[in-house]
Amino acid sequence: MAGLADVPARLNSLLADIAETVCSRFQGKITYASGTWERVDWATFDIVSADAYGDASDAFRQGLREYLRHGKPLAATEFGCCTYRGAAERGGTGWVGVVDHDADPPRINGDYVRDEEEQAVYLREMLAVFDEEGVDTAFWFTFAGYEDPHHADPRFDLDMASYGVCALMPDGGVAPKRSFHAMAEAYHTATPVLLVQGEDACTDVAERRT
Repeated sequence: MAGLADVPARLNSLLADIAETVCSRFQGKITYASGTWERVDWATFDIVSADAYGDASDAFRQGLREYLRHGKPLAATEFGCCTYRGAAERGGTGWVGVVDHDADPPRINGDYVRDEEEQAVYLREMLAVFDEEGVDTAFWFTFAGYEDPHHADPRFDLDMASYGVCALMPDGGVAPKRSFHAMAEAYHTATPVLLVQGEDACTDVAERRT
C-alpha cells in the first residue's frame, strides 16, 4: 500500500514524457483514456478522458462533474454493456464469468437470457446522461465481439458476453443488434458540438519540463 502512494506521480511523469514526444510530431489535440481510479494531471492534455461505465445515479453524475471542473472537453472513451438481461447493472464487468472458455466448445456459464433491448436502452440512457452533464464525446465499446460469436442455441450464444453493437455470425459476417440501430438513431438526431479551444497543452508541457 505504501508503494501505491508513489504511483500517481510516476504515472504523470511518464504521461508528460509521452505527451512531449507526441507533440513534437503531432499538431492535433491529445488526450489519455484514463481509468476512474487514476489521478491524472490533466494540464498535460487538451481533452480530459475517462472510461465511463456507469448509470444515471447522482454519484456517477458527480464523478463526471469532477472531470469537467478542469475546464476542458470531456470524452467518455468507453461505455457500454453486454447483451443479456441484467448486464446494464454490471457495466464494465458484465463479461466476467459469463463464458466458460475451458469447455470444448466454449459455452455460456449459467442461466443467462439474451436481451438486445437492455443493451439498446442502456445506450440511450447513458447518452442522455452524457448530454445532460455536458460530456463532449462518447465512444461505445465496441463494434463487435469477434471472439464471442452468436449462436442460435442459447447455451453457445457467446455474443451475450459481448459489448458489440453488432453480433459476429457463424458465417463470419456481422449483423446489427438493436443497440446498433439505437446508436444510429441517436447520432443521426444529435446536435453537433464543437470542441472548446483550450490551452496549447503541447507548449505547456514543454515549458513545464524545461
